[in-house]
Amino acid sequence: MSRRARLLPEACGLPHFRRRRRTPGLRREEVSALAGISTAYYTWIEQGRTFDVSIEVLEGIAGALQLSEVEAAHIFTLAGKATPRPPLAVDDVVAWRGAMREFVRRFEDGPAVVLTPWLDVYEANRVARETLGIDAGANFAETIFCGVGAVIYESADSLAGALVALLRRNRVQDIENERFNHIISRLRERSGAFRALWDGHVVDNVPLFEVEIERPDAGTARFRGVIVSDPIAARQFALLMQPIQ
Repeated sequence: MSRRARLLPEACGLPHFRRRRRTPGLRREEVSALAGISTAYYTWIEQGRTFDVSIEVLEGIAGALQLSEVEAAHIFTLAGKATPRPPLAVDDVVAWRGAMREFVRRFEDGPAVVLTPWLDVYEANRVARETLGIDAGANFAETIFCGVGAVIYESADSLAGALVALLRRNRVQDIENERFNHIISRLRERSGAFRALWDGHVVDNVPLFEVEIERPDAGTARFRGVIVSDPIAARQFALLMQPIQ
């Protein structure tokens, strides 16, 4: 529903009428017409009432909703139609993860952390521990959304959006993992900002961000950063920040 609400009919080649719509965006019958399926069938798919949706139908819906490559991959994964990854050599996975953690430990330009798929901190460099007051074992999303710790995050909209999109993409890869459900439930209960972003169902978000932090003992500092995915297994993520002078 959230994707339909963000699309204008005229942007999809549909006629625009001056009569005001009761709800924003595309109607179900318009999406189904663009996708080449019946409105009833599209409604069942949107409501999760049908199974084994064909690749052709998913491609039609992705085109009708003008999904990005990341968003389309997400719905294919949800439908169990994602292209399977080739098997990975255990040694390659271990070596890459070790290299990412070592890189973060040695990173001196600013705060840097390695995150698990559910955004627990697996590794934090010296600057992150000293500047952000965060260390291994903390959940990074909780520090942003719930004010856990001494650091106050200001102007963090781009970072918050990137983290929620990452969490949503990761969860669908491991839907039965109770750690995801625990973290998401806790964040939804404690943070209205997280709840609004999560309910927006955004999965495609630019991993670049700017954030301002305030520490009681050191004042305000601004950082520009990026979230980098593990290209081998995509099961850990490096968040790197550099100060904005």
